[in-house]
Amino acid sequence: MRTLIGSRFTHLGREWVLHEVLADEGVLVLSDPSDNTIIQANLFGEPSRKGPETVLIPLFGQVPDSLSEELLELLANKISR
Repeated sequence: MRTLIGSRFTHLGREWVLHEVLADEGVLVLSDPSDNTIIQANLFGEPSRKGPETVLIPLFGQVPDSLSEELLELLANKISR
């Protein structure tokens, strides 16, 4: 999965960039590639800084040793450049 970092995908009708693979947490982090920023919260839920909007995609499904439906859909919507 790490080889896909920087790749662009369509998700929820928008374009996103694969920003990071958090294997320990079992998620992919997608970020908005535009210059738009949002106020991001810290661990306590308090506003702390501006940054790109991010979305977390689970790696694994409910069935053991399976990939999540969200991940499979994301991979099917990779944008070729």
